[in-house]
Parts: sequence; structure tokens; C-alpha cells
Amino acid sequence: MIFDSHTHLNLAAFDKDLEEVIKRTKNENVFVINVGTCLETSKKAIAIAKQNENCWATVGLHPSHTIPMKIDRNELILIDAQSDFLNPEIFNKEYETLLKNSKVVAIGECGLDHTYLKDFSVRDQKKYQELEKNEFRKQIRAAKKYQLPLNLHVRNLYEEALSILEDEEYKGKAVFHFFTGNQNQAKVIIEKGFSVGFSGIITYSSDMDAIIKEIPLEKILIETDAPYVAPMPYRGERNEPVYVKEVAKKIAQIKKLPLKKIERVTLDNTLEFFRIKINDSKF
Repeated sequence: MIFDSHTHLNLAAFDKDLEEVIKRTKNENVFVINVGTCLETSKKAIAIAKQNENCWATVGLHPSHTIPMKIDRNELILIDAQSDFLNPEIFNKEYETLLKNSKVVAIGECGLDHTYLKDFSVRDQKKYQELEKNEFRKQIRAAKKYQLPLNLHVRNLYEEALSILEDEEYKGKAVFHFFTGNQNQAKVIIEKGFSVGFSGIITYSSDMDAIIKEIPLEKILIETDAPYVAPMPYRGERNEPVYVKEVAKKIAQIKKLPLKKIERVTLDNTLEFFRIKINDSKF
């Protein structure tokens, strides 16, 4: 058994063969957490979780959805055919209603990512940076209110994200998904009691090897972030949850540990982090 702690079977990239992809996860004993990026994808993540005993869901507002954004036809479920842009969203009561579902195990993905702002004016960049931070804070507060962990999307802004978490006096669990930061950033994250998630990007080069080697295995979650960044040897293809095994293989190689140990410990880490209970006899 192995756990893909962050994936997106709730995106349009899987609309045509979702049942087949989920069937493969079950055949390979892969557990899945489908991560919400906006209201509609959060709803779909819950629907998938309700229908499949090896799936769970998160509810969240990705930082890219807090600004007017170009339509990503690979991601979106509902598309306004009259416009090339989507209006920004806010984390509101409708999101909070979804958090009460028993298969929802975290809030997110939420966080900070200013790379989507590069085509805006300097004035608008500042405006949307503040809006992004405000929506991040709202989701931190919801995590505290509902006692759920945070699934964080942070790109190049680890210090800022940690500062906001501290300012909000957040004492719960948080995982920095798709971690690509440096050694010092990883050290601070671990010292704060948080976890890091590694994706297939670590199989592309040795850039992250030294960092992975130093991080305690008990603080590591593994993920695919499917349909994006398929690991080697599938790079360039659509990613899917069963490929999470390649991430585990890379970590086993770096840490010089048996693959079965990496699979078992990261499985246990994920179950504990998201407070998921499974019946081993059913899988």
C-alpha cells in the first residue's frame, strides 16, 4: 500500500477516463487525496471521495484563483465560453459548508504564489498580492476553526508563508506540498513542526537530493500532483496517482533505505497527518 497525498483527479484532464484511472489506483493499492483548488474542484473532489473508499478530499482556494486568470482548459470543470478570463474567487461560507463532509481531511491547497501576477501592472500586482494573502489568512483561520490540517501551495515565498502562519498563531499541522525550497527553508519548516511533500520533480535531477537526505523521513509525504509533472520515466505524459511509486523509489535511493520502508512510513505519515483510518483487511 502507498499513499498519493496530493493529486487532482477532480480536474478536467481525467474527465474521459476517470473510472479507469481510479480502477488502477485500487488494483495497485494506492490511496488518494484529491485536492481542491477552487469551489467547483473542491466539490468534485468530495464527490469522488464519496464514491471510492480509497479516496479522500480537501477543500481549498488556490492562490491563482484569487486573481483574474486565463482559462486553463486542462484544469477547469466549468468554463464561461464568453470570456477568456475567470473572475477571482473568495473563500466564503459555501466553502465552509463543504468542510463538514466526513471525507474532507484538510483545507487547501492554499498559500502564496505571485508568479501568476507577472502580466499585471505594478499597482495591480500589489493589490492582488494583498488579496492573495487575505484569502490565505481566511483559510488558516478556517483550519483553526474546524481543526483541519493545511495543504499549502507556496512558490518561492516560504519565509512569507511561515510569517503569516506565525502571525495567525497557527499551531496545527501543515504540509508544504511540492517542496522545491532550499536547505534552510526546509530546516525552518521542520523546526516549526510542519511537513514537506515531494513530487515527481525530484526524479528529474539530483537538485533536491541533499535536502531530502537531511529531512527526517517522518516529516515527508509523497505525492504526484497529477495530472502535472509526471516522474521519470513518464516525464512528458499525463501524470496519475499510481506513478507515486516512482517518487518513493527516488527517496529510497537518496536515503539508502528499502523501498518498502519508504512506502510504509510515508503511508503512516499521511494517515497520521490527515487523521485517516483505514481497514487494512479491505485493501
